[in-house]
Amino acid sequence: MWSIILSSEISKIVKVTFIGAPAVGKTTMLKLLIKDHIDRFYIPTHGLDLRTVKFDDYYLRIWDLAGQSGYLRTYSKDYLLGSDVIFIVSDSTPRNVLNTRELINYACHFVGKECPIICIANKQDLVKSDGRMDAKRVEDLLRVKTYGLTAINKAERKTLLNIIKKELEKISVRRGLKE
Repeated sequence: MWSIILSSEISKIVKVTFIGAPAVGKTTMLKLLIKDHIDRFYIPTHGLDLRTVKFDDYYLRIWDLAGQSGYLRTYSKDYLLGSDVIFIVSDSTPRNVLNTRELINYACHFVGKECPIICIANKQDLVKSDGRMDAKRVEDLLRVKTYGLTAINKAERKTLLNIIKKELEKISVRRGLKE
């Protein structure tokens, strides 16, 4: 549904960017956020998916970038610029966490220090069954704030909303909208 954003609301537009390797759950995370149907059949994102979501007093412009290396290295620089917060999604496997570390380093070249980079250690439902790492271990390796989630679990929506709400509070302070 389209909505008109008034000029007085421009300062309430927040650019949220989801990046990560293919099949880690970026689009599923977006679907969880917007209450869209979560399908367990993997369909890769081509290029990007751009959505606007009204959240409290804010309009979240959510950029879900394709994870294939051809897209990431070619286009992500342009899409990362201007981000207010970047969520790097990992599937919590050791190999993907190492690749995520490289992606964090890459993203740091295009955003300022005021733009937080937060990791979502996705697929936490598989930690005990197939060797994936828990969120604390991922955080220790990546050295960025990390939250564990299972994006296919609709009950996790509240957790995702709380993570975003914390970041919105910090963004509001940075922009001088709140003290």
